[in-house]
Amino acid sequence: MPGGSGKRNLVIVRAGRNSLHAGWIEGPGEANFDLLVAAYEAGAPQGPGEFRVFLPGRKIAGYHALFQCHPEIVTRYDLIALVDDDIQATTADFNRLFEIGRKYDLDLFQPALSLDSYFSYAATLSSGKRYLLRYTNTVEMMCPVFSARCLQAALRLFGLGYETGIDLLWTRLNDTPWLRYAIIDDVVVRHTRPVGTTKTMQGFGAEETYDSQVDAVLRRFGAIFRGFVTYAAVDRRGRFIRSRLLIGLNSVALLRGLPRTPIGCAQFIRRTTDYTRHCWLRPINLAPIDMDWAGPAGAIRPQATTISGARPSSRAARATSSR
Repeated sequence: MPGGSGKRNLVIVRAGRNSLHAGWIEGPGEANFDLLVAAYEAGAPQGPGEFRVFLPGRKIAGYHALFQCHPEIVTRYDLIALVDDDIQATTADFNRLFEIGRKYDLDLFQPALSLDSYFSYAATLSSGKRYLLRYTNTVEMMCPVFSARCLQAALRLFGLGYETGIDLLWTRLNDTPWLRYAIIDDVVVRHTRPVGTTKTMQGFGAEETYDSQVDAVLRRFGAIFRGFVTYAAVDRRGRFIRSRLLIGLNSVALLRGLPRTPIGCAQFIRRTTDYTRHCWLRPINLAPIDMDWAGPAGAIRPQATTISGARPSSRAARATSSR
């Protein structure tokens, strides 16, 4: 395990033989992070200065095994990123990502995706040059960056046996969630493969869908998820933006990605217009779940209340705008 570098940031990748992670630590500039490769198949490429373990099998199950075997990871590092191996990024991208996360005291965040990326949620696409970051109710599992305290709280989710859906819950473990989770528009990476291409490796059956597992996760905790919402932002001048109307209007500019998207125009338009509506109309859904309940798989907990359209306190807003 990493230990001697003294760096306080860590990137972990579940890597296969076609992994792109070697490019994350190549090129000019020194990395402000360690890289830990948790390979899930033999033949994963090896880059300079990385640490490596072999953990065959599913992605989330592999992360769970890693943290069970090496709990010191969450005490040795301040920020820990779990990045899919099909993310195209540079050393400078990760350096900047960690820098912004630390500056804004974020608990969980992710880079934005380029407009030519494969994506599930249009909210994760780069918003252009207007915003430095956008505060959100969800950070997806493609490339999340956790504070050590946030990851420590989320580790129980990794051991529940699900390979998707837990990213809709790990922002629901904090009693003070406002302005703690964000998409970093100042850092743009590219997701290079279609979503769902590794389902078999993740333990999904031939007919099993992501939606069925997501529904099972939400039912188990009585949670509700009604869409990815960005409810506040910091612009490039450092000004705090709390108008969901303005953020939604800015999201219309995502349509400029139509000539570049790899997912098909109709699907791209549907996802981007859904995101705009969610910014304006959907509840933010940050009411905490009860991890102590965590009943057996298949159990159903009564639905939790939601926070609908609530805003962070003016005190929180002032604190952000003064950072």
